[in-house]
Amino acid sequence: MALKRRSHNQKDVQRLLDLRIVLLGGRNSGKSFVGNTILNQEEFIFQERTTCLKRAAEVQGTNVIVVDTPGWWCDFSARDTPELIRREIRRSVSLSLPGPHVFLLVVKTDSVFLEKRRKAVEEHLKLLGETVWGHTVVLFTKGKNSGDISLEDYVKASGKPLQWLLEKCSGRFHVLDLQRTDNATQVMKLMRKIDQMVEGNERRLFEIDERTLQEIEDEKREIEVKAHQRVIRIQNQRATIKGEFKY
Repeated sequence: MALKRRSHNQKDVQRLLDLRIVLLGGRNSGKSFVGNTILNQEEFIFQERTTCLKRAAEVQGTNVIVVDTPGWWCDFSARDTPELIRREIRRSVSLSLPGPHVFLLVVKTDSVFLEKRRKAVEEHLKLLGETVWGHTVVLFTKGKNSGDISLEDYVKASGKPLQWLLEKCSGRFHVLDLQRTDNATQVMKLMRKIDQMVEGNERRLFEIDERTLQEIEDEKREIEVKAHQRVIRIQNQRATIKGEFKY
């Protein structure tokens, strides 16, 4: 699969004044680094988290909100991902109301994108519903361990799994070189690409489909019921202990 960079008439693309970004990806994929690069400040800590982190800043005249989701194990099924993390991935949408403009799926280029990694991506994005793909851009990151391999060679080495991913995203991708110092230029190009995607979506924001929304509501109710049961259990235990001390 040859990589084709889409050409757009820049005059037809209107700049967004407000931009809401959700970062998705596996553990150690560099999402936090990407978030800091976009916001041009150290907002995201490089440590393992089980909850979403939301930060905002003005970037080149645009009010940008970035929601960094907890990462999943890159080579494992979503079934192996803790329930809390799966729930947080879904909750990222409610942290970027009225809805995210774009999901940046962060992929490191320091290792080949194998089938098990592709399957993990598919299963975790499925948590957000099928329509998520129409709002997703693959963001390749190049770090010190990526070497001098070109993106074309990386895609060729990864083969069908990565080709599938790019096709799901309608060929939308961007490369962020974390070793370069001209971050402002790189971010400007990324934001321009996001503007183009949003324009192509007729400025529709991402909305979770009814089925997925119902699943989230069911999970929320289940959590509330469990929390209530836990409170009752603790209260009963305390009452029992007090009763024993009376005698």
